[in-house]
Amino acid sequence: MLLNLLIIQTVTFIGIFFLLRFLFSRHLNAALARLNTLHEENLIKEQQLTDELKRAKEEGDAQIKRAKDEAGLIIEEARNEGIKLRANLEEQAKTQVTKIIADGNNEAERFKEKYLKETEVHSLDLAMKLVEQLLSEKDKENLQQEFISEIIFEIAKLSKNQFSVVSDRVKVISSQLLRKDQKENLQQVLKEKTGREMIFEEILRKDLIGGLIVEIGGLVIDGTLKNKLQRILPYFKKN
Repeated sequence: MLLNLLIIQTVTFIGIFFLLRFLFSRHLNAALARLNTLHEENLIKEQQLTDELKRAKEEGDAQIKRAKDEAGLIIEEARNEGIKLRANLEEQAKTQVTKIIADGNNEAERFKEKYLKETEVHSLDLAMKLVEQLLSEKDKENLQQEFISEIIFEIAKLSKNQFSVVSDRVKVISSQLLRKDQKENLQQVLKEKTGREMIFEEILRKDLIGGLIVEIGGLVIDGTLKNKLQRILPYFKKN
């Protein structure tokens, strides 16, 4: 029985030895094959790089030769015509061309700026007319209420430092009169910012269509539809 155990262990050891040798030999052969492939690829790349360098050198030599030939012709021509006279004429011509280009660019820029401003004004007027035509009176009323709520919210977010005014009067310009609750909300917000009870002066302007303008002394808060469209239009032009 002990002999059988020894035989089994011996056979097992031999089997493991040959198995490990087979696996090691297999991985070694794969690694050698990979190294050989990489070596061949490197040789190919090296040859390609050598060819490119040779071609670049040939092209560079050809360009240098052409440049030398052209330089020789220019020097000869300058010598025949008078180097100093030629330099003066070239400088004058260059100055004149530069001035013409600069004047043309300035004029083109002024025309472009003028055209963009006129286009923006026209687009804004057109947008206002479209809104006025498309919205019913009920829509305008609902839109106005949204604008009023929005501007009260925006004023509430402003810093108190922006309300360094001495006047206790506030002018509200809008297409519709404020409701009592809206006036109270606006009064409360302004009181928090200025520390005083404000006296309201409401002015109706139907051409505003929607939104309102709040003026306190020199501070003007424009929350009109026209102002919003004016800020949106540049984004449409960019896109």
